[in-house]
Amino acid sequence: MTVLDDSPAAAPQPAPASSRRPAKGNPWHPTVRGTLLVTQIELLRRRPTVKGWIFYGLLLAAILGLGVLLAVVSGDEKSSTPMELVLVLVLGAGMLIAPSLAATSINGDSSEGVLAPLQMTRLTAGDLAFGKLLASWLIAFAVLLTMTPFLVYAFTRSGWHVGELIVVIGVILLVVLTSTAIGLAWSSLAARAVASVSLAHLTTGALLLGTLLAFVFTQPLVSETVTDQSRYIDYEALTDEQREAYDTWDWSEVDPSTLPCRAPDDPYEYGVPHTERTAWLLLANPVVLIGESSPIISFETWEEDGRAAPGLFAEMHRWVSDSRVGPSESDLAGEQWDECAMLVADQNGEVYNGGGGDWEAEQEANSVYPRAPWIGLGVQGVLLAGAMWIVVARLRVPYTKLRQGTRVA
Repeated sequence: MTVLDDSPAAAPQPAPASSRRPAKGNPWHPTVRGTLLVTQIELLRRRPTVKGWIFYGLLLAAILGLGVLLAVVSGDEKSSTPMELVLVLVLGAGMLIAPSLAATSINGDSSEGVLAPLQMTRLTAGDLAFGKLLASWLIAFAVLLTMTPFLVYAFTRSGWHVGELIVVIGVILLVVLTSTAIGLAWSSLAARAVASVSLAHLTTGALLLGTLLAFVFTQPLVSETVTDQSRYIDYEALTDEQREAYDTWDWSEVDPSTLPCRAPDDPYEYGVPHTERTAWLLLANPVVLIGESSPIISFETWEEDGRAAPGLFAEMHRWVSDSRVGPSESDLAGEQWDECAMLVADQNGEVYNGGGGDWEAEQEANSVYPRAPWIGLGVQGVLLAGAMWIVVARLRVPYTKLRQGTRVA
């Protein structure tokens, strides 16, 4: 006989907290359709206000006015300087406008209660992140397009080739895109729009000025101490005839090679920086990156090559190349100025170079030194990928932790 148990069944117990699976959140990977949809929404919502149009108008008027002034004063001969200055202004305007727009994109939507409804749709975190990135970048790109007429005019007189200009413009657009992503990342991290805009501009400022300051201030850390090896006229040991000839530089009665020369009793020591160890700091600078992406122009054969005279980027490349090469053997041997040898060379109508190498040959070698844009491009790529990773991670729902004062809906 079967006995029925009429006792109530025990209620199911919830699984212990340690065995629960953490929420994975909504999908993160972007889709083409979702990204374009978010881009369209952002472009419609973030049209410039009257104050915005006034700011952009004043900025463009200043840039175009400077460009016209350069075109007027540069003369009729070929010159790459106007185009190079316009490219630098394009880079500066892009790094100013794009982060400002992106730095209020996420926390601004969150404070207005617009972000949460979008996160509850089928749009992925990647759709929201890359759509906002593309929208802010397109607005900055549209502003930069207004400078195209003057850029075309400056290009016709620059001596550059079309492919070289396209490469430089492509690098500028990449730098602006990275600056946009940095602004977007700060917008996802900071609760206040004022804080995110300030942090975005501080980050871009660190790339522009911080890398140069770091290169200068780290030189003592990579310097090698050398001793001065120079020799000078021993004025106290000169005869009356030699002293009169030395004072008047009249060598008709005295042979300069007979003058006594000696090294100082207490030669001083100084540091020679090994700039080749820290030159990568310069190459990470966005402006230097643009210069390293530009064509190489020889300071001796530019006319034969059909180029304009070396301009701003050529000078920049020569300076950066000198830092990449580092000190020469004569630099590490110490100062080797010989005043007696200088007097003899002057008497014979020769040029005395101070015991060092051929300075003009070194400068020409630096001007045609191979370009090195890869470090700068790598830095931009890492910053772009890292910033977008932060943005996507911050846009995934459900949130695990919210900032104090954050509005969700």
